[in-house]
Amino acid sequence: MPRRGPLASFMACRKCKTIFQVREKERQIKCPNCGSTDVSDDWSGLIIIFDPENSIVAQKLGIKKPGRYAIKVR
Repeated sequence: MPRRGPLASFMACRKCKTIFQVREKERQIKCPNCGSTDVSDDWSGLIIIFDPENSIVAQKLGIKKPGRYAIKVR
């Protein structure tokens, strides 16, 4: 089921779980974090990491860069 609402144009990478905004006219969608083309618009949960070095959550999830991450990507 396609996502609707304010997060409709956001996709998540299945490999690194980064959430990023997609422009409508993009032909091939790539993750800006890892470059993977395995992305999905079916994701849930949102974690925002500002300082991965001092974040216990980032350390537990293995996140090395600041950004938005999905908890679950289908």
